[in-house]
Amino acid sequence: MNNKYWWVNHKKTFKQETSGGYIWSPKKNNDGSKNQTYENLEKCLSGDIVFSYARMKINYIGIVESSAITSPKPEEFGKEGVNWNKQGWMVKVNWQPLKNSFKPKDFFDQIKGFLPKKNSPLNKLGNGSENCYLADIDESLGELIFSFIKEQNADIEFDINFLEEELERTRTFVEDIRFCENIESITERESLIKSRLGHGQFRREVEIIEPICRVTGLDKKEFLIASHIKSWKESNNQERLDGSNGLLLSPHIDKLFDRHWISFKKDGTLIWKSAKAKFALDKWGIKECKIVKPFSTKQDFYMKYHRSLLRE
Repeated sequence: MNNKYWWVNHKKTFKQETSGGYIWSPKKNNDGSKNQTYENLEKCLSGDIVFSYARMKINYIGIVESSAITSPKPEEFGKEGVNWNKQGWMVKVNWQPLKNSFKPKDFFDQIKGFLPKKNSPLNKLGNGSENCYLADIDESLGELIFSFIKEQNADIEFDINFLEEELERTRTFVEDIRFCENIESITERESLIKSRLGHGQFRREVEIIEPICRVTGLDKKEFLIASHIKSWKESNNQERLDGSNGLLLSPHIDKLFDRHWISFKKDGTLIWKSAKAKFALDKWGIKECKIVKPFSTKQDFYMKYHRSLLRE
């Protein structure tokens, strides 16, 4: 993992912040003086890792979704922080709860040598520091804590990878829509936005070529998703609207296909490489497509690209 690491001491706002998906602090101390652990929120970048410490335990790991914005104190704080300035910094965080929380004090002898000399999240006794909100911790300490957490939470690395993937997908979607907003032609702009959403001209063209989900055999269009074979982002504007660059898929199949867990050979055979994909297909009782038929030359042009990205 190559992310920057942070450690947040929630104290009384733990429940509100983790359930709300953010961290928030005033910009300065009550007397107007500078507080570096508040200012650290400004340094957070999308993709950074945050350890959530409350009640003497790290209970959550989070992925920063976006940089800090100026925001009023969240209403859900209620009477907590009644003396804080009303304006502060907010950083959106996608939190992942730990099945087995981690108590840093139990590993304090191994951790203490890596703690920052200033604004440490733990005091000399191994308890949470009252004067520290968001601590800047270096890579060595971050990876050490992550290794301890991983020992007690076997799936946490997969969970974090999933959060990172979801973050990237969200970021890509926003970028794609912004790209469309710069197109002068209103008609072209609307067509491309609709194609990004699997609607409009693109979907109509896909339905003509692929009217049924090949994998499940479902033919009720209201339940099916028009999915690009070559992703919208990697396609040019012509390819984004091309019906041959799409399949009509059941939602659970679309998710595997869109994320390159599964693909298809030219003859229409379903393929995968990952044991995780096979596990999901087995759970759904899928061993092969309900409808196996060859793709056209034009369809397979796109499918070759998709097959090249099949996940291990």
